[in-house]
This record gives sequence, C-alpha cells and structure tokens, in this order.
Amino acid sequence: MMDIYRERAHLVAHLAILHPAVLSHSDPDAPEWPVVTIDTPAGQLTWHISTEDRDLFTHVPAVPVEELGRFTWDGHDTETKYARLRALTTSAT
Repeated sequence: MMDIYRERAHLVAHLAILHPAVLSHSDPDAPEWPVVTIDTPAGQLTWHISTEDRDLFTHVPAVPVEELGRFTWDGHDTETKYARLRALTTSAT
C-alpha cells in the first residue's frame, strides 16, 4: 500500500507540471525539508515534501532561497492554500 504522503506528493508533482513551480529549502523552521512552491492563477501554493519523494520532482527546478523572486512565500496558511486550490478546481469546470 502506498504511503499517504507519497500519494499527496504525486498530486503535488502533477500540479507542478501544470503551473510554474520551484523547489527550495525555504522554510527556516524546517530547513531540512524541501518546499515545492507553485505559482497559480488563484495564488501561490506550497507543500513540504519528503526527501524520499524528491524523485517525483525532477521536472521542478531547484532554486536557492536568495533567488526565489516571485516564488518567495507570500505568507499564506493552510486554509488559504486549500481555498486557492478549490478556486482553481472550480474555475476549471
């Protein structure tokens, strides 16, 4: 059975194909965890990913924190992230 976090990582990897995305170690509270930042029409989406799931993100460019530019975290929280994701889903129907 596939781990639930691996399942989520597959979905995030797919989103990172549909929209501009970068991978960085941008969370100062968890510097060992890579963060995928996705720039969508509904706003920025971010997820921490396990290093074991890094193989799913070979298509996402790794960017040093000092070069994030528009991919710098915009301060959204989890509730806002999923509201943005719902807005993307609704606009696609």
